[in-house]
Amino acid sequence: MHDITATFRNGQLELSQPVDWPDGMRVKVVPILTCSAIDEAHADAEIPTTMTQWPDGFLDKIRAQWGDGPLERPSQGEFEQREDW
Repeated sequence: MHDITATFRNGQLELSQPVDWPDGMRVKVVPILTCSAIDEAHADAEIPTTMTQWPDGFLDKIRAQWGDGPLERPSQGEFEQREDW
């Protein structure tokens, strides 16, 4: 068996390709992108599995939503020293 993607439209899942699963096959559905992360131009695009497969301009759009300021990481605290095993 292999993973496939699907798009949720009008209350139904549209699978990206046909499957030969037997009747009664249980599946797990886990959303991977929110609606706000996809605009209409990319709504029918295949969901990427690597960073090289994002639709043109997608990452620029997400970066623009974060604003122009630098992204700041808060302090992580002191490194915990542990005894060797």
